[in-house]
Amino acid sequence: MMFSLMELEILQVMKQAAGTRFSYKEIGKLVDREAYRENAHWARPILEKLAFERHIWKDDAFYLYPTEDQKSEHRRKEGKVKSSGVQSHSLPEGE
Repeated sequence: MMFSLMELEILQVMKQAAGTRFSYKEIGKLVDREAYRENAHWARPILEKLAFERHIWKDDAFYLYPTEDQKSEHRRKEGKVKSSGVQSHSLPEGE
């Protein structure tokens, strides 16, 4: 997986504060104040991409790099949902 320099810088900042929720403006200011002064929204598309690719999590309007505990809790919850015996229903065939 290849990351751009900005993606790596954002991931590094977020990883150092794993479990902390940040707004895109906070990340923008922390990573590059100059870019933030020019455009307060510059980090948002990068954060959206990282969230889409599941490198970070999106929680409402906030982004976070999950801690190991959060990751394992998430996996545990997902496992429970998947193994709960919920049946998938296929659409009835045309009669």
